[in-house]
Amino acid sequence: MPSAISEPPVNPVVDTNVLFDFLLWRFCADTKTPTPSCLSDYFSAEITRNALQWYLDKAKPIQTLPHVIAEINGLAKGKTGWRKDRARLSEFWRFSQKELARLMLDEHLVQVVEMNGDDLGAFGPTDCAIMELAKRTGRAVVTEDRELRERLTQDQIEALSCNEILALWQGWNA
Repeated sequence: MPSAISEPPVNPVVDTNVLFDFLLWRFCADTKTPTPSCLSDYFSAEITRNALQWYLDKAKPIQTLPHVIAEINGLAKGKTGWRKDRARLSEFWRFSQKELARLMLDEHLVQVVEMNGDDLGAFGPTDCAIMELAKRTGRAVVTEDRELRERLTQDQIEALSCNEILALWQGWNA
């Protein structure tokens, strides 16, 4: 369902699913490497990728957590088939480091001992840290995780999906 937002939220907290797909797509485009089939369905259309790039460029600096970066590393090793290709993983991370610097990434640490115990059990440490960071900063969260989006909405925290970002981009460029 498209968002009713007229001005894109700035300094968003970006979840693993969106940031991994974005970095993988940008890396493959930059290095002219075939994109692995592990890109998520929501990110398969060029128009969606262009909209997300527009949004992240407009909304920077972006926010995330070491938890998210660690999950991206696991996904880069597991989902791409590059687990044993250390040279490719190294190239991916060198590119990602530059791309995250370009987006002015600001990483925040939320310690496990600071997390809500009920949320930690229900959502795990990464999503729980995202919720805590969004609560602390008042920032919107960019995620494709339906359960996380529902919980953020319940806590009156703005959550954006790639489809909502696409709608923003289309409205902005209309």
